[in-house]
Amino acid sequence: MKKISIFGVTGSIGSSTVKIILLDKAKYNVQVLTANKNYKKLAKLSKLLRSKYAIIGDEKYFLLLKKELKNTNIRCLTGRSNLEKFAKIKTDILISAIVGMAGLRPTYNAIGNTKLLAIANKESIVVAGNILLNKARRLKTIVLPLDSEHHAIFQVYKKENKNNIKEIILTASGGPFWNKEKINFDKITVKNALKHPTWRMGKKITIDSATMMNKLLEIIEASILFNLDLGKIKILIHPSSLIHGIVNFIDGTSHLIASEPDMKIPISHALHWPERLNSNVKNLDFKNIKNFKFYCPNKKIFPSLSLINILKKNDYNKSKIITINAANEVAVDYFLRKKISFNDIIKIIKKTITLIKHININSINDVMNIDNKARNITDMIINRKI
Repeated sequence: MKKISIFGVTGSIGSSTVKIILLDKAKYNVQVLTANKNYKKLAKLSKLLRSKYAIIGDEKYFLLLKKELKNTNIRCLTGRSNLEKFAKIKTDILISAIVGMAGLRPTYNAIGNTKLLAIANKESIVVAGNILLNKARRLKTIVLPLDSEHHAIFQVYKKENKNNIKEIILTASGGPFWNKEKINFDKITVKNALKHPTWRMGKKITIDSATMMNKLLEIIEASILFNLDLGKIKILIHPSSLIHGIVNFIDGTSHLIASEPDMKIPISHALHWPERLNSNVKNLDFKNIKNFKFYCPNKKIFPSLSLINILKKNDYNKSKIITINAANEVAVDYFLRKKISFNDIIKIIKKTITLIKHININSINDVMNIDNKARNITDMIINRKI
């Protein structure tokens, strides 16, 4: 049996992971399941998978979780400190699917304590990738990306000589607005922005897809995971989301990874790594696919993509990356609460960058220090205190 923990079990990645586990439940010994606020779903999944521990991040829901799990042998815990502590439990696989910076310390703590870290928490790689990957190499933890694009590239990249790679292409669905140049972006509502045409995801990542901030973070993530210059990573909008990643080689050939847009595929691959087992997802029926359409992203519609130029001009300053991520998380939260407009998100991020004193990043504490400062400044910008 494989010992497995899922940090962020109630989200889209966690829910897809549960579906894969249930295809052959006897193979897994579930250790830790966590959620932030959704105590009912956490309790339901903890009972279904017979986990040893159930951890609810928000302490307000702890007693409600305990009530749901009374008369079981599942130990209930709460709080950030327990999320960080129980990430150190020895496992064969840990799924890191907590959204945002809240997932950083549990992800860091899991390294060396799990044999394989399957990471959907792209923010951790974006803000502290080199720190995490250096620790993983030292302590012999395998790190597998779960983002569909990065997992696609990973499958090709790991088999190839890096010197033979000309560039990689990450595809993007484009979200709901990629071809809506005439739309009034100040009038976009939360409801409009949450209508993703292809993927079913949580609210934060769905808004990131609508702004293409998600793709900016994925460019940074790919550069760290695959040790590539930013200039070797391209973006193409591919609305059907059937091709997830492309590797172009210096000899003129290209390798593409194609599948239905279903996160069960990369998750299944991670859970059975290095083998492949049935994920219960059908292969594409190529004879009925008329064509694969690709488009260059319009930077008038997606000003977020211009932020990559700031990083290129400033020698890939890591504190700027942390600032961009933090400001985005805060701004998206305000947008979801209808406190700012859709157009304000990127404007606020750009202003935050100019107001942060940037420093060298050598530790997780350095990362958290910049992150906290950026969040405070973003909050002050939004509330017109700066």
